Amino acid sequence: MNPLTRILWVFAFWGVLCFKLPFAMAQVSPLDFGLREAENGVDRYRALYNAHVAALAQGAEVSYEGIDTLYLELPTGFRSIPLCPRTDFGGLTLYVTNNVRHDALFSRHTSTKSLLLTKEMVDSLDFRTIPELAGGDKLLILKDKFPWTERLGYNYFVYRQDLLYLHNGVAVNRPIAPWNTDSTQLVASYVEVDTAQKLFRGLTLHRTAESQFKTYCLSASGQYNLLVEDVQVTTPKSRMIADAVFGISNSASVAFRNVAVDGTYSGYGRWRDYGYAFSLTNLWNTTFEKVVADGNWGVFGTNNLSNTRLTECDLNRFDIHCYGRDALLERCTLRQRQTQFSSMYGTLTFDSCHFVDCVPVRIRSSYNAYTPFDIEMRDCTFELSMRHNSLVNVMLLDTATNSRPELSVKCWPNLRITNLTVIAPALVGTFNLFQPTGTLKELQKSVDYISEVSVNGLKTIRPNGKPAKLNIRLSSREFKPVRELKFTME
Repeated sequence: MNPLTRILWVFAFWGVLCFKLPFAMAQVSPLDFGLREAENGVDRYRALYNAHVAALAQGAEVSYEGIDTLYLELPTGFRSIPLCPRTDFGGLTLYVTNNVRHDALFSRHTSTKSLLLTKEMVDSLDFRTIPELAGGDKLLILKDKFPWTERLGYNYFVYRQDLLYLHNGVAVNRPIAPWNTDSTQLVASYVEVDTAQKLFRGLTLHRTAESQFKTYCLSASGQYNLLVEDVQVTTPKSRMIADAVFGISNSASVAFRNVAVDGTYSGYGRWRDYGYAFSLTNLWNTTFEKVVADGNWGVFGTNNLSNTRLTECDLNRFDIHCYGRDALLERCTLRQRQTQFSSMYGTLTFDSCHFVDCVPVRIRSSYNAYTPFDIEMRDCTFELSMRHNSLVNVMLLDTATNSRPELSVKCWPNLRITNLTVIAPALVGTFNLFQPTGTLKELQKSVDYISEVSVNGLKTIRPNGKPAKLNIRLSSREFKPVRELKFTME
């Protein structure tokens, strides 16, 4: 081998070796920012905050190695601790006392930029002629200035939003509903993203009973490919309400895995003492895997969600309050409350789910937005109770027509069931597929879209496993479909 060839082989060898070696990200430790010397909870908070600020400035990560349990007290004028793209707390336990104001302990937000778009282009899904959107990866944030609907009884308007993920100027997904309509008033903005995974992992947060204000765990917006993993949050009984343990907006491909929420700030069950574990809006492609959550009001409070998937979760409520498309729940357990929807499109699918004393599907009436969608159930189990013995509850409010043209027609969903096991206590003798609630006047108005209700495989048993004889009804009360309804039970 001549000398030149030898040199080339050496360079090639080292090039391959260097290529295979993992890139080691520089690390910053709170121990180097006063945590060792901290004398109180305020000092400990500042050590964490300053370490994260420094890591962001240096393009580094924060290392929590050697830090096990911390007691924090939030000082006057505190700010949310800014997150680097990847934060692994390594099993850290935090006890946080907040007597300052309601805010998130950790946050990651990316600023948006406004731009002008036509409604026709939004529905075309092609933005290659727009210089700001033509290359790379972008999140296009769509907002409608014209009210989608007024939430009756609550005295506020609801505004729809959509999120499109663009790659080189072409949308990977589509809007929940068309935007090129006469009533739509489009406002658009975008955020540049990269496809690398963002990480929030390995944290237990205890919100202390001494706290007079809410400490949310995480607030994020403008994110792509964010994983929240191995996180637990506990909350003592409190009179505080309006919780948002995880507040995520305007983001795509967000995943929650192995997350547990024990309690929320949601009062004592009085009227409108709301508060959520997951407060989400304008998300696309969101997944929840092995999430266990329970709260006084119900753990989900979401709007404008498209393509949502829950796997092996145990929850007391899941909902898309208003404006959503396509949701899949598989091997999930739902307890005591309901899965709740309005202005839903696409397909709502339950695969091998277990419903315990709850309403499997409730269509909320206060939004007055009965949109066309389909419900599919496969291999599910429904434990009936005296108060919950119907599969789909269509709540009715009045016969008024929604002023928004897209919502002027009241639609009920198609329902397709394959292999459903119904467990009925002895005092429950009836099982309804549909349960409309409202006055006789409300039920006189015809409902559109619904044309198929099919049951292929229905098993009815008592809690001890013995066969149960139930009165099975299409609906607890008569309703008037516009289309010919094909009802089959095999």
